[in-house]
Amino acid sequence: MLLLGNIMIQSFRYNGIGGDGGDVYMVGRPNFNFRQMRKELGGNKRIQAGNGENALYTKLVAKRGEDAEIHVPVGIEAIDPETNILIARCKRAFHRYLIARGGQGGCADNHYQGRRGDRIMIEFHLKLRPNIGLIGFPNAGKSTLMKALIPEKKTIKIASYPFTTVKPQLCYIRRFNNGNNDGTQSSSLSDAHSTQDYTDEFSLSIADLPGIIEGASSNRGRGLSFLKHLDHSDMLLMVVDVTGFKLDASPTEPFRSALETVALLNIELERYNPYLTQKPTVLAINKIDLPDGEEKARRLVDVLRSTNWPEAVDKELRPQRPLLFDALIPVAAKERRIADLNSKLRSIYLTLHHLRDPFSETCNNLNSKLV
Repeated sequence: MLLLGNIMIQSFRYNGIGGDGGDVYMVGRPNFNFRQMRKELGGNKRIQAGNGENALYTKLVAKRGEDAEIHVPVGIEAIDPETNILIARCKRAFHRYLIARGGQGGCADNHYQGRRGDRIMIEFHLKLRPNIGLIGFPNAGKSTLMKALIPEKKTIKIASYPFTTVKPQLCYIRRFNNGNNDGTQSSSLSDAHSTQDYTDEFSLSIADLPGIIEGASSNRGRGLSFLKHLDHSDMLLMVVDVTGFKLDASPTEPFRSALETVALLNIELERYNPYLTQKPTVLAINKIDLPDGEEKARRLVDVLRSTNWPEAVDKELRPQRPLLFDALIPVAAKERRIADLNSKLRSIYLTLHHLRDPFSETCNNLNSKLV
């Protein structure tokens, strides 16, 4: 998209000051997407702010030009494609972010020669800001697990072939019952919890990303386009197939065990952004309904509970910054047996963000004043 800061008008007959040109801002809007953004722009790819007015003998200080605003989804980044430099990042709704500055009006300081404003090309890149980033290799059952977490969501696509999810999708978890969504008892491999159901209006956003592959941090399989959505997540939900992973039937593609899959995902995260390995992480060990699935999951849990678990894989597969998992939960997403996964995610979020009750705080403040 071309953004143009306008040429400013200058005047010198009466020592006047020409008006500065308007600036171009992007403004974040909640519940706004690229389709709405394109529709609002009406196909116009050239954005121009207003020109500053001429100084007159009856108005020596001229009015500056009007600013131009582009409404964008929250989480968007404005990038200069020529230098690949970040110009601005939209973090908050309704906040204005400067992306192109208008020119300076003619005045004595510039010998009454108005200076041209910015004239640049801009690319907009969207980074989701989910509470939970869902990551795993293709065909690990991420979308199936998402469906088990959000059974009321009808648009989640599930299929038996890899790369079913072709673009990130954002959904909201609103059910936080302990135990399985289908009412059956939790898996014996998970810690026992009460069966309390949370019925408040609390919700967590979760981003289901397309499956990444080895080399994703080097943009193999468009990996960078997907990993970037984890940057602003509060926590990670990693999904692995308990039976292991093989990208395709080609003899050149190696088979990876479930433990090697965890190590490789760890490596891709640390190579892309080492900070991601410090985020709270929950590991869902999927497909325990397959033959020997529960036993394989139990052995994997025993290994990953150790802080030096990378020593259990070959040296070339060992991450430099091993993940320390906040929870290891075997699941059978296809049968919607997810144990206490949803309540565990809620618990981690509440630990990160202590939710306050304004009514309770008001009562406490009143009581302290009365005392």
